[in-house]
Amino acid sequence: MSRWVDWHTAYEDPDSPLSRRLVLVQQQIADALDAMPAGPIRVISMCPGEGRDLAGVVADHPRRLDVTGRVVELDPELARRARAALPDRIEVVCGDASTTSSYTGAVPADLVLACGVFGNIVEADITRTVGALPSLCAAGATVIWTRHRRTPDGTVVARAAFRDAGFDEVAFVAPDAFLFGVGVNRLVADHAPFEPGVEMFRFVGFDALNGGCVECGFVYDLGRAEIVDQLNTEAESFVARVDELSDGDARQRPAPEVWSALEYACHVRDMLIVQRERVELMQRDDQPTLVPMGRDERVIADRYNDQEPVTVTRAVLAAARSLAEVLSTLDSAGWQRTGLYTYPTTEVRTVEWIGNHTVHELQHHGHDVANGVVASSHPPA
Repeated sequence: MSRWVDWHTAYEDPDSPLSRRLVLVQQQIADALDAMPAGPIRVISMCPGEGRDLAGVVADHPRRLDVTGRVVELDPELARRARAALPDRIEVVCGDASTTSSYTGAVPADLVLACGVFGNIVEADITRTVGALPSLCAAGATVIWTRHRRTPDGTVVARAAFRDAGFDEVAFVAPDAFLFGVGVNRLVADHAPFEPGVEMFRFVGFDALNGGCVECGFVYDLGRAEIVDQLNTEAESFVARVDELSDGDARQRPAPEVWSALEYACHVRDMLIVQRERVELMQRDDQPTLVPMGRDERVIADRYNDQEPVTVTRAVLAAARSLAEVLSTLDSAGWQRTGLYTYPTTEVRTVEWIGNHTVHELQHHGHDVANGVVASSHPPA
């Protein structure tokens, strides 16, 4: 199974950011179809994955029989799934969505979907793609797009690009609880002549753009409610891995340079306590410097491997609950408070990023305990 196929499993959780985004996108598609004049409606979709956004609407929309078009997906398995989900009148092409040639014969389109594209390309390519859209659009066409809103917020770039390319903004939905935006724009300028062979973007991938972890697969895209929930869930999962070991096994280092499970547990406990202190500091002070916790020094100075495993794992659970409780009390402004963080480079980070990073630490160190990974490879707190 490819990484992109596996990524789609988040749709199975109705409360995941991906599922929440899907609902909003489908609503915008339905609204766009409602507003279309009588007659055929031609649609194209870039990088649709399994095609859930379009398939979920055209299955029972009153205008469904008017909708024809083409979706272009590079992953063969996702293209197969999209083909199974969509009606025959919507062609599924397994190919490169980044080139205008893939839409030859399917444009000009009345509805263009670019959902899941802008979050995986650099900002210059967002502008370049939007600039090419008038050549794919019919007069008055609607474009629906998505982009996460992490710093730097690429939705600002996208919205400006649409204005510059001759589109009016119909809607921009940015839920407070999640870091994504859904945009809807209508072409008011003249549509441009179609030109095949134009490369609109190069698909970089979310992980490469946004610091996703190549070792454990974690991606920094959790919403605020998810962060609070997963702090406790991941802490419980981590503790379960340590609790299943005997006292001797918990203290045993797999190799001289690899932490024992107990040392990992002590680190996780202290990391959670430090993260809570940092969040509280960020609420009091404007952009404080968040000094490193000295994780490697603590292993020796605090005699991690001499501590009692059960006492430590109970403290892990308590520290996770304490941090989750602090975060749950924050309003939107509190989540967006900033501090100067030292990982992976010295950079201004929001409380929201720190929440994502802390969940990452829990998940990553759970993998470490299971696999005996060298301590120096960890994402430092």
